[in-house]
Amino acid sequence: MTSKTTTNDVKTFEQHEEEIKLIAYSLWEEKGSNDGSDVEDWIEAEKYLNN
Repeated sequence: MTSKTTTNDVKTFEQHEEEIKLIAYSLWEEKGSNDGSDVEDWIEAEKYLNN
């Protein structure tokens, strides 16, 4: 038996990246919106989505 994957089941790269952006932005705001943590916030957002 094969399963069918529909377009709705698969996130595009752009959708995944947008989710990371939103989470990273939220993390940045929670930390006080200070400059210099963009890379760390991005990596933390990626980890959050991949778990």
